[in-house]
Amino acid sequence: MAEYPYPETGISQETRATMYPENYSDKYNKVFKQFVDDILTPVLPIDRLENHDILLDELELLYDAHMTIGGQQNRFNASVIRAAINVIKSIQ
Repeated sequence: MAEYPYPETGISQETRATMYPENYSDKYNKVFKQFVDDILTPVLPIDRLENHDILLDELELLYDAHMTIGGQQNRFNASVIRAAINVIKSIQ
């Protein structure tokens, strides 16, 4: 039986580098940097509005509802809602 060297199975290192350019350390570094960026980057709240028209409309509806129901507690609630409306209007 003659000894012939068997060809190496699998892909070469050059092909592997071309197909899979990132190794584990590169992937870990990229994920870690993204994680740090996500933590340290300030995020502006998305619920800030240019104006408060929607909130004022809702408060006006609540105010009207409390004023039409009647009763001492409802009038007190209406006065608190009216105060909130006035404060929001003064901020704008």
